[in-house]
Amino acid sequence: MNLDARERALLKLVQDERERACRALLSEASQRAQAIRQTAYRRERAALHQRIVAERARAEELVRAAAAQRATAERRLAEQTDAQLLAAAWPQLRAQLQERWAQAPTRRLWVQRALEQARHRLPPRAWSIRYAAGWTGDEQEAALSALDPTSLREPAPRPDPALRPEPDRRLDEGLTAGLVVTADQAVLDMSLEGLLRDRAWIEARLLALAKHKSTRSPR
Repeated sequence: MNLDARERALLKLVQDERERACRALLSEASQRAQAIRQTAYRRERAALHQRIVAERARAEELVRAAAAQRATAERRLAEQTDAQLLAAAWPQLRAQLQERWAQAPTRRLWVQRALEQARHRLPPRAWSIRYAAGWTGDEQEAALSALDPTSLREPAPRPDPALRPEPDRRLDEGLTAGLVVTADQAVLDMSLEGLLRDRAWIEARLLALAKHKSTRSPR
């Protein structure tokens, strides 16, 4: 083999080695680039997932906040509506009760209910009755005569002068309507003021009745 042939063989060997080295470098670079791309893709995907999760949580928080604001607004509106209803109902309730006391038929029913409750709830001692204006003497006699005299006391083997069937009665100008029955220290207040004393309970009942009526009313 002459010199030229040896030189060409050597050059080819060098060229082949350079091409092999280049291919190896390119392959390594390609693998590194692919690994970098995959890592970047995974990181971007993870970051995107975190952003989606954060945005979803933010959206859910906004929905909860909006629902809470709406519930608060509805509750305030309901409270305002209830307050307006009660503000209008109290004068009407007082007026209706006063009207019932002013009318003889309903006044008699009022007195009858009061005396029946007194008979069952008060001790069997002498009664004292304070009453509002309007309860006439004839009505008093009729109401008290309708009671069983023994209902004002318990049967006892011996008469007790402290027990008497005829109650004391007196007009009380401080009462707007109704009557108050006492026996010893026990009191049954069936006056207008006594009937309306438990304001919280009455307001709760009024609101319950109003809501029940609204649910039953046709749409």
